[in-house]
Amino acid sequence: MKIAFTKKKIKWLAAAVSLAAATAAVAVTAVVTSVGTRAEEHKLPIYRVERGDNKIALTFDVAWENSNTQELIDILEANDARATFFVTGDWCDRYPDDVRMFYDAGNEIQNHSDQHPHVEGINVNDLINDTREASRKIASITGEEPTLYRAPYGEYDDSMLTTLEGMGMQVIQWDVEPVDTDGKPLPEPD
Repeated sequence: MKIAFTKKKIKWLAAAVSLAAATAAVAVTAVVTSVGTRAEEHKLPIYRVERGDNKIALTFDVAWENSNTQELIDILEANDARATFFVTGDWCDRYPDDVRMFYDAGNEIQNHSDQHPHVEGINVNDLINDTREASRKIASITGEEPTLYRAPYGEYDDSMLTTLEGMGMQVIQWDVEPVDTDGKPLPEPD
């Protein structure tokens, strides 16, 4: 039996074989590349750091008013305690003396954004500019550049975390929030 191919059939067959070979090469490359790798996990901010000495990190988000600055300083000093105050740049503009009081009392002053924006999904350039501006204001008062960031509203996403890490900052969340969400005051300690 003799099979005759026309030039057109030979070209078509060559194209089909080439396409099949290319598809197989892509599939093999994908399998080889994926061996030993895993899907990227979502990034998370720091919620807690395990310690063996029964100490906690006390933090405050400072963005609104300054009515209890001296009271907070007095309570911390009376208990030989220090805290980290995450302040906004806007708060630094309105209450620079209070920022200085917290700092002079031995507390850390860190970045809580400049204008308290919603940062989940924020434009990267806007996030960078807002963060840099708050850090600049804090450093102009304390002489120290912030290295920690507390996201407004506790919001974050992978892009925001990656951007801030690239700026040399660690994003810090909280793991206990002692706020009565019903608006009732917390009970006085015994």
